[in-house]
Amino acid sequence: MATSLQGLRSTVTSCVCSQSQFRNAANFIGLGRAFSTTLQRSKRTSRPARALLAKVKRSGNPRAARLLEIERKLRQVRRAEDKDNPFAQGHQRIDAMVRPHELAQVRRKKLKETFMNMGEKEPWEDEWTMEDEDDDMNSLAHGELEQHREMRHYARLAAWEMPLLSKLAKPFQPPTRDMPLRFRYTTYMGEQHPAEKKVVLEFSPADMPGLTEEQATKLRKLVGVRYNPEKDIDPTDTFEDIPLDTRHHHFNPKPKFPKEWAVTEERRQQLEKYRQAAVLKDQKREITGRLIDGVKQIQEELRRKPKDLGDLLPEPVLAGRGKKPIPYAMSSVKIAPFEATPVESISSTVNLCRTTFRAQKTKPISYRLVQLRKLYWGIVDYSDALVEACKLDLGKPVFETFISEIDWCKNDIMFVTKNLEKWMKDESAPDIALTNTLLNPRIRKEPLGTVLVIGAYNFPIQLSLGPLIGAIAAGCTGILKPSEVSPASAMVMKKIVEEYLDPSAYALVNGAIPETTALLDEKWDKIFYTGGAGVGTIIAKKAAETLTPITLELGGRNPAIVTKNADPRLAARRLVWGKIHNAGQVCISQNYIMVEKEILPAFVEQLKIAFKEFYPNGQKSSPDYARIVNNRHFRRIKKMVDDSRGKILIGGEMDEAENFIEMTVVQVDDVEDSMIVDESFGPLIPLLAIENVEEAISIANSVHSTPLGLYPFGTKAETDKILNEVTSGGASVNDAFFHGSIPTLAFGGVGDSGQGAYRGKASFDTFTHRRSVTTTPGWMEKLIDVRYPPYDGKLKKFRQMSEMKPNFDRDGREIKGLGYWAGFVLNLGGSSTKGALLRWALAALVVLGTRKFLFNNGLPSWIR
Repeated sequence: MATSLQGLRSTVTSCVCSQSQFRNAANFIGLGRAFSTTLQRSKRTSRPARALLAKVKRSGNPRAARLLEIERKLRQVRRAEDKDNPFAQGHQRIDAMVRPHELAQVRRKKLKETFMNMGEKEPWEDEWTMEDEDDDMNSLAHGELEQHREMRHYARLAAWEMPLLSKLAKPFQPPTRDMPLRFRYTTYMGEQHPAEKKVVLEFSPADMPGLTEEQATKLRKLVGVRYNPEKDIDPTDTFEDIPLDTRHHHFNPKPKFPKEWAVTEERRQQLEKYRQAAVLKDQKREITGRLIDGVKQIQEELRRKPKDLGDLLPEPVLAGRGKKPIPYAMSSVKIAPFEATPVESISSTVNLCRTTFRAQKTKPISYRLVQLRKLYWGIVDYSDALVEACKLDLGKPVFETFISEIDWCKNDIMFVTKNLEKWMKDESAPDIALTNTLLNPRIRKEPLGTVLVIGAYNFPIQLSLGPLIGAIAAGCTGILKPSEVSPASAMVMKKIVEEYLDPSAYALVNGAIPETTALLDEKWDKIFYTGGAGVGTIIAKKAAETLTPITLELGGRNPAIVTKNADPRLAARRLVWGKIHNAGQVCISQNYIMVEKEILPAFVEQLKIAFKEFYPNGQKSSPDYARIVNNRHFRRIKKMVDDSRGKILIGGEMDEAENFIEMTVVQVDDVEDSMIVDESFGPLIPLLAIENVEEAISIANSVHSTPLGLYPFGTKAETDKILNEVTSGGASVNDAFFHGSIPTLAFGGVGDSGQGAYRGKASFDTFTHRRSVTTTPGWMEKLIDVRYPPYDGKLKKFRQMSEMKPNFDRDGREIKGLGYWAGFVLNLGGSSTKGALLRWALAALVVLGTRKFLFNNGLPSWIR
């Protein structure tokens, strides 16, 4: 805007003033200010002054006549110089049109407030004195100050008030009669060219009801520098090539960028070292929670503005590029900065939880249900904060936050509370001999005790509160330790646990390595950990020192196998979803895809189609795609792509400033490629061509013999073969980790991908001890006295009571004796009691139908 206002300087230089020693010979000229109806103050000699000059000559005073003659010649010289000056010509034209007495009336009349002068004080109305007419310099300086004042005023209008007038900003289009005005400005921050930050706003006075014609005209004068006749309109002009229309304005040349200021190689290296050091410092501050994000601070302030301004704030528009994408809606939720729990307080917190458990406080079902229901409402009340926290930690879309975090935990609580009473009941022991059934053998469900739950960052809510729900349902007390890599989510969960759960039974500890080490030094009845295999190994070793049972939910290099008989479209869409959900930061998503060569081209084409369908404007501008959690993981994933020897087929865009990595499909040549050797835990899809299913099975077992997930696509015979010959923690046939999206289905790994399972009833079981219990009545003493010594003659009696005879021979073949055939007949060939009952029911229906048919002579009654 400052560039467009440089033309106002010419207005100041055009104000030509003439000296006069006669006070009554000075009058106002009629030229107005540049964008106001207020008159411009200047002086010139009027026609009565020329008459006075003739009178002086006739009076015979040579000195006065000489002075007046010199002044007249000076005025002639100035007129000659101003012939080509349009502003001077404007002086003459307006001076000819306006009479002195009319100007005097205008001077005394207070102007009506308009859009461009509202709130202004006209200084000459109240402050004009006769002394001001004695000195032309006073008048000239006054005009100069007024011009500077107007320049500041219009700069303020253009920079702040004009954008507020444009309620809707639109991409650039050639002007029409209804939309003639274009306002552009640039923001210059950092070492970037101003043109890269050029912003174009369009609006029309026709869209602003209530503007007078005078106001509309002034708007055109202010921002209509590109307002040209229709014949000058170029539809291909995007306003990116020139900063301003120079056909109507000519400015002084700007100084060029000095060559001495160019960045040298030495300076570039110095800046790179500085940036790397700054990144390391930021990482340390981020871990400790002391990093203040300036962008977030600005966004926090901007969130308060729309409440005051309503819908007056315009949307930003990039020149020639349409609307600037706003991936994440602003929120007014405030989240406290990350704060680690004091290490010295951890021991006392654990002891309090252990004391509460020993007091039997958490065992009644009523207590468990109340705690679960309170946790439910805590999640509901803090839903907005949880959404904002996941957005800050991972850039997670709102939809994904609800389906995989908030609603997931709420539904889990509802499922547990509805079934908890049934789960807590004693179970009858199966396969008990008849002689032992009198002892009432049963299995009681007992809580393990005080447990430790360590969550992960990729699903910070689900992977932290999910196991805690199982611990509460089982009647345990516990400590929750969320991941410090997702600090915002950790702080929100801390508020929920502290405000809604019993503080004597449940607590949350925040922190990093020191706090986790202090927790592991305590004695626990169960440790539940979700995360990487490296930390899982450390926890397993620490737990082994005290023989503490553990549940480990780790990751793995999970294979997906697409055979030539699979549907390439369905396989591509579902596997793409498996890698775009949470930006691929899912432990059970496929780490690589093996595709039979015959179907590989069609599969790649369907990958491209699915990617374009899901993100028509690209992933970076989409609000439905998350970000990598931090810069350290960004660089780890980027290094995998950089070290790969494969060919990038789709994607590959990365932005370290946003921790953005586009879904990247790379065709690799062998299993030794960097993208297959390690788990990516990101949006990377390496493709490996195979000859047949047997080769795929061999590769899957060699890359990782016990992955967390397995995803075969093909016929039933092919998928059954793969399931039989490849071990995995879970599997989804013809889909991507869909088994992991069922909240009531047990989930867990096998081998080095995890130990134990949870979710639904499995969460209750993992924190429950199954205690076997019998009750021996006193009247059975005579029946069981065989166990007491002396043992003489009691062995035969004991065998008669308990010995079971084998139903197989020495070669392992089953002996089908009388008992077998009797059972076969009684069960009508059924292999189980349920099958036998169904057969007997069917036989009864046949007998009844036959009997009715025979008694009626084979004909229905209505026919007879």
